[in-house]
Amino acid sequence: MDRAILRGGVSIGILTNLTLTAQLASGHCPAEQPPEPPRITPEEAALQSAESRNRELTKEITKKDAKIQALEDEIKALKKAKKTTATTKTSAWRTFTATAYTAICAEGCTGITKTGVDVSHSIYYEGARVIAVDPSVIALGSTVEVRLADGSSFRAKAIDVGGAIKGARLDLLVASESDAVQFGRQSVELRVIK
Repeated sequence: MDRAILRGGVSIGILTNLTLTAQLASGHCPAEQPPEPPRITPEEAALQSAESRNRELTKEITKKDAKIQALEDEIKALKKAKKTTATTKTSAWRTFTATAYTAICAEGCTGITKTGVDVSHSIYYEGARVIAVDPSVIALGSTVEVRLADGSSFRAKAIDVGGAIKGARLDLLVASESDAVQFGRQSVELRVIK
């Protein structure tokens, strides 16, 4: 029994020596082998991947932010050009049917225009007469010039609408019902100033 153990021990020693000898002869020494790369945990690998993706996303966002800024600058320039064109453009004279109304009445009047302006104390807004228009014909907020049949004219601000004011019609705000009756219905010329 001792011989079997000895023989087994000698065999293992011989095999180890033979293996080392074979490695040395082939130029591969266990001590000369490159070190194993450091092992990272799955959590560390996920973190590195997330950091890499984060850098890529930051680059994409920076590029898109630059594009957005360029588009916003272009929009501002277009709005400025449009505003400049719109403020200097005067429309041609057009014929309208004009009537008059008052914001001071017993029923049905609030004195507040469609644009939210209280006209119960004045027939002027921003230095111009107040008129009600069809907003599909004259844009609310527009300043217009109105020329009456007698040749007189005045500036007006389109800040109100009316149920019967459709198409080429306007309603002029006056101080009283008697002024509205006196104005009656008449044909006027109108052009948009701005």
